[in-house]
Amino acid sequence: MVPPQVLRYRLERIQVFPVKDAPGRRLNQGTVTACGVIGDRPKKRALLVTSSEDMMNDEPRSNLVVDVPSETLRRATGHEMHIGDVVVRLGRQPSECPGLYAEVVRTGDVLVGDVVVID
Repeated sequence: MVPPQVLRYRLERIQVFPVKDAPGRRLNQGTVTACGVIGDRPKKRALLVTSSEDMMNDEPRSNLVVDVPSETLRRATGHEMHIGDVVVRLGRQPSECPGLYAEVVRTGDVLVGDVVVID
């Protein structure tokens, strides 16, 4: 049984952006390392996690899109998010777009449709 404070959602999209300012590429599955999703270009932060509510076309340039309500995601700053084998710690919101930066706590594989747990 899941404790009431644990929230469950689904991973809706995995994206990589190999070239700065170029269109991204959607993946059905991905491997997350300490530096982010394999195939993404190196950036200052490993991942950007966004609510599906905040996605308009392909913006923002998020690596992981979750069906979590926007407000719930914003309140999850500092919490851990479990996606498949992967665990990330949600950090601050970027100044230029919705979503939260995330640092990788445990590497592994993710699949579109994976259960996402925020605790």
